[in-house]
Formats: sequence, C-alpha cells, structure tokens
Amino acid sequence: MYLYLCNRTYQHRPPQTQNNMITSTHPPTWQVKNEGSFASVSITLPPNTSFHCESDAVVTKQNVDVRGVMMGGFRAGLGRAFLTRESFFTTTVANDSPYSSGGVLIAPSDPGGIALHRLVRGEDMVLTKGTYLAADEGVEVASAIQSPFSSFSNFSGTGLFLLQASGQGILAISAYGSMHKYILRAGEIRNVDNGHLVAWSASMKQSMVLASTRRGSTRRGIFGAIVGSMTSGEGLHCQFKGPGVIYIQSHKKPSINPKGDSEARNIISLFFKFFSWAAFFLVISLVFSLISSVAMSLGQQNEL
Repeated sequence: MYLYLCNRTYQHRPPQTQNNMITSTHPPTWQVKNEGSFASVSITLPPNTSFHCESDAVVTKQNVDVRGVMMGGFRAGLGRAFLTRESFFTTTVANDSPYSSGGVLIAPSDPGGIALHRLVRGEDMVLTKGTYLAADEGVEVASAIQSPFSSFSNFSGTGLFLLQASGQGILAISAYGSMHKYILRAGEIRNVDNGHLVAWSASMKQSMVLASTRRGSTRRGIFGAIVGSMTSGEGLHCQFKGPGVIYIQSHKKPSINPKGDSEARNIISLFFKFFSWAAFFLVISLVFSLISSVAMSLGQQNEL
C-alpha cells in the first residue's frame, strides 16, 4: 500500500504514427497548480493538439480555441446529462495553429485537489459523479450502470450510474478537499467510508462491509460488530480488493437541499432513520432466534 499526494506533472506520449507525426511531435503537457484544496491544472498545447474537459472548466486561455462537442455521440451525451448529472456537451480545447503553442488553465467547480492519472488501454477507471475534469483526446468518458441488486450500488453512496474512462492518455479528476491515491497489491484489501470515493480501477472487486472489525461467529460477536458500526457513526464501508488503484477525497460534499432544510424535515428524517435501524435490528434478532431454535432442535434429535 502506498499513499501519494497527487500533485505531479505528467506528459502523455502517444505511440508515434504517421498521423500524429504530421499533426504534432509534442503532446499536451499537464501540470497541477496550487496543490491542495484549491488546485487547478495548467495545460500547454503544442501546435495542432487538443484535449477535452468538463463544461465551464476553462479559467483562462491563450492562442487556443474552445468549442462544445458531444463526446461519444448523442446517446452518450444524453446518458451523461440525465444519468450522471454531467454536462450534455463537453468542451474541446484545441490549438489549431501549425506554428505557435497555446496555454489553458482549468479548474473544477468545487474547491479541492486534482489528480492526473495516466490511463492505459485495458485498465479502465470508474469515476463518481462530478469528478471528471479533463482528459487527452485519446480518453473517452461515458456513463456506466451498476447492478441495481448489488449492495455496493445501493449503500456505497455512489449511486446506480457512474462514469467510466477508457482509452489511453492523461485523465484529470477532481476531489472535494485534498486528493489521495492508494495502490493496492494483489489480494490487498482497503476499506473506504462512503462519500469519500473519487475513482477506482474498473477491474477491482468491491463490496459493502460493516465498519467494525469485531470478529466472531457467535450471536454476541456479530451483534457486537453491528452495534459497534452503528454507535461509531461509521455504519457501512466500501471494501476494495487489489490489484488496482483507488482515489479518495478527504472530505464529503455537503448535502444541499435546493428547497432549504427545515426543522420539521430534519425531525421527519431522523424519525424514519430511527425506525429503519429498529426494523433492521429486529430482523437480525429474528434471524438469530430462528438459527438458535433450529440448532436446539437438531441437538435434541441427536440426543434421541
């Protein structure tokens, strides 16, 4: 396991073909500025190069052109807009000059850190909503759907619809708060609190587990793990198994209700939460009672 502060400079070098040798011999250069909680990205574009970014991400530009495009076509744009609440159009920033270089500064809408991930073909990354910032032209970002019956899609806080980045090139992702990167070896396990996930390798196995690590197969041990998870305020955690890469953010985004939060609404929410957990514990108790009854019946039959 390794921990990185994601504040490095990357330069993507695509394979030299006849086409890209004609357009440009030098690819765009990416550099994170003001690392920390208010980061931005500076991209230098040599002649005849381009990249794409989230709508309204450009802060300032020089000697480049910007235009809106539907990355992946109409259906892909529609999926991003309605399923993941991203922009229908993405912005393409291009330096069409055959001689001079151009420069762009981009930043996410939320203050936080930025990571530059070098994406390789066959090693797709899954992104949570609102974390895509920009990428090389060789990277495609499209909506993806999780299984509606999995515990991860229902309790991880990521939702049913996510983004998946594929291809080859530099991928810029943003976080709320500082960004941290973990590289997991094969078989290595790491738990992450829901709400802190930014991106992870698509090939990694993920599941939901209780935050408490109290062991035991007895009723007291399992019940203690449940109580420990609830009373600690952690509840459920997202568990990832390597090999792969995980990006997390140090802070959770605040829940904003556009209609405003009222005291009555908060009381109703707490009321429903209380009865939801009460019903959960009741079901667990009934299951254990049933198991105990069956065990006792089998024991009596063996004695006879």
